[in-house]
Parts: sequence; C-alpha cells; structure tokens
Amino acid sequence: MQALFVHTADNHLGYEQYGVKERFNDFSRAFWAIVDDAIARKADLFVIAGDLFNKRAIDARTLMHAQDGLERLRDAGIPCVAIEGNHDRSYYRDGFSWLEFLCWQNQLILLNPYVRDGAPELKPWNQEEMRGAYIDLKGGKLRVYGLPWYGASTTRVMKSLAEQLAATREAEDAAGVEYRLLLLHTGIEGMLPTLHGLPQRSDFEPLRGLVDYVALGHVHKPYEVDGWLYNPGSSETWGAEESAWERGYYVVRIDTNAPEGEPTHIAEHIVNPRRPFLRLPFNVEGLRDPAALYEAFERYCRSKVREYAVPEQPAPGLEPVVDVSLTGVLSFDASALDRAQLEETAQQMFHPLVVRIHDSTRDSEWEMDDENGLDSSDRSTWLQLETHIFEELLQRDARFQQRAGEWARLVASLKQMALGGESAEQVIQKLRDERARLLNTSPPSNG
Repeated sequence: MQALFVHTADNHLGYEQYGVKERFNDFSRAFWAIVDDAIARKADLFVIAGDLFNKRAIDARTLMHAQDGLERLRDAGIPCVAIEGNHDRSYYRDGFSWLEFLCWQNQLILLNPYVRDGAPELKPWNQEEMRGAYIDLKGGKLRVYGLPWYGASTTRVMKSLAEQLAATREAEDAAGVEYRLLLLHTGIEGMLPTLHGLPQRSDFEPLRGLVDYVALGHVHKPYEVDGWLYNPGSSETWGAEESAWERGYYVVRIDTNAPEGEPTHIAEHIVNPRRPFLRLPFNVEGLRDPAALYEAFERYCRSKVREYAVPEQPAPGLEPVVDVSLTGVLSFDASALDRAQLEETAQQMFHPLVVRIHDSTRDSEWEMDDENGLDSSDRSTWLQLETHIFEELLQRDARFQQRAGEWARLVASLKQMALGGESAEQVIQKLRDERARLLNTSPPSNG
C-alpha cells in the first residue's frame, strides 16, 4: 500500500493575539496554506492532532474560517480525521464541542472513543453515533486511531491502549491492516523546560511496534523521536517565546511494500508561510539617562533591521509583529522612561503590524548587592529568592503544604509569563494544566 497524509496540530483558529484583528486572520491563513498544500499534493488523508481552535467557546467568524478550510478538503475528496485538544474540549462533561458540531456536519471525522472503567474502548468509528476509537481507510489497509486530550490521565490511558492493541494485533493483521497511525494530543516530558506533567519518553515504549506513526500535538515546538514520534509544532506564533522555532506540518509518504530494512514511511517537515515575529531583548544596563537609552535603542533597532533583512515597505501580510523586552537595571528613575518614544522608533524602523514593549527593568534603588548575599547581575538568583518567598507563603496554607515547592515554582513561572507579555489565555491555560497535574498526582515522598 502507498499513501500520503498531512499531519498538523495546534492551529489555534480564532486567536486574536494582542487584540489585533489581523493576527486573528493570520492563524486562519496559516491553516488554509496547509490545507491548500495537502490538496495540491493530492493527499489521501489530512489529520489534526488537537487544538484546531484556540478556545472552547468560539465566535461565528472562527467557525466560518474553520469550515472554509475543511470544505476545501471535502471538495477535494480528502478525508480529515481529528481529535480534540485541551483548547477544543467542551466546558462541561456533558457538553457539546465545536469539533463535534463539525463532525455532525460531515466536515471532519472526530475520533473520540467510548470510555469504560477509565479506559478507552477500541471500537470502530460509528457513522450513526459519530463516535469511535479508530477508522479504516485505503480499503482497510490504513487504520487511524485517535485519543483526545486526557490531561493528567494520559499516561494511564496510553498504557491501557497498548494492552488492547497488543491483544488485537493478530486480528488486525488477519483483517489486512498494513499501517497504523495514532493521533495523540500530548507532548513528551523534557522537550520544553517550562512545560511539565507530560508523559515520559519511556511511557510511549509499550506502543512501539503496535503503531507505525504517532501524530502528536500540544507542544508548539517541533520535534521527532526515533522516526516514530512526530510533533509538527503550531502553525502560527502563539507566544513570543516561540518566535525562533521553525514550526509547520508533516507530509508523510507511506509505502508498506518498501524493501526490507527500509522505513515504511518518510516524514518531511514543512515550514508553512506565516507572519514574521521578531522578539527583541534590549538591555538597559549602563545607559545613564533617557536620552542615552533612546539613542542606544535606535542603534539596536537599526542592527536588527539589517539582521532580519526587514524591507522598508513590507508586503501586505508580511509586516512583522515586534515584541521588545526591556531588561536590566535602570540608571535613572523609571518614571522618566517614555515608552511611547520607544514604540515610535520601532514603528519607524520595522513598519510592523504591531509593536509590543514589555518593561522588565528594575530601579537601581531596589537592586540588591553582595552584602545581602545576592549577585545583582544574576537574574536566576532573583528567581530563587522569589520562589523561596512564594514557598514560605504557600506552606501556611494546608491545601498546598505537601507540594509547596512545586506550587511556588508554578507561581513564579506564571509571574514571568505575565511580565514577558504572554496573553491572559496562555497564563490561564498554564495554570489549568499545572493545577490538574498537581492535584492528580501523588505528592513527593519526604523520605
């Protein structure tokens, strides 16, 4: 059997980043570009590994943009198979998500297994009920499994899935299944130092040999492991810290008749078109007054214009998002700093869609010195002190005592996200994910 499929995830349609309407459109354009490429390649399948939408409650415009892309696939005869990510799930246990709505409109196939005794049941897709754990394509030779977002329960669910797959492998082979694809909305612990509570690499091992390709989502940074686990990354820049990552999607060619010793698939990571996003850290150390700071900032911007080859008049859709982070210790009173002048300089230099300036500077009068046992030039020391203070406060509350250290690190992380200009949605989602992990796992042993 030969087949070609496209794997995308974390498209986050509907995200009006920074309150700018064009950023809303950018996320849709990125998704449409992937759809159009799949159509141009005459793909046999298009898979979405979660988080098609940025939030559970979407507006009409977001729905129309999603339907636009999905209808293009349907008109081209390319089935779209999806799973729900943490941003897609309905608000209430018995609620109805927008991905379910699209499924009932026959615009995609949403894999969502029935659950019994806490474990997913491996039942095939039921067209009448619009539900099931897997679907067979290409005359039954290509089987696609899907598990939605399970949060802190993901590791347990993966173990149950592996046991069921092992038990049904003989029957699958006898039925003529040649290739198995699994959609899974989760990441791998350690791929991002700031994202915790995900399955360990070892937790995936029971699935090895039972599925040929694991299509991951959730983590916005692209990575692949052992030619088997694949995460494409988000299709647009969801947060400033992601600006350097070459995110995109996978085009995967399957050949189950490949010569012995050759892989049965080849996955090519494609970087889709998206708006330039420039993250610019500017250190204010040693600049004695506002005039010196403004002059240095102008020089800095000129150097970055050359480095990124920013045109004098960017084409429509290519005006960059510029995210400036001011760091270091100010040598003058912070009230004298005119952010509007910095924004004007950035506007003149980059001709951006939007300029964001985050002030993470500190006044010299608050700067600690070596007499206090702290190195004022070491930001990590400040973070350690901050986290220690948070931990002491949390230990006073019986609800947090057992895991005060972990809660403190979470609070410090949320504070840094807010100072770094991350959106309220990102901060809230981080809090929800980590809260679920901390409340659903055992506290560390004191022994």
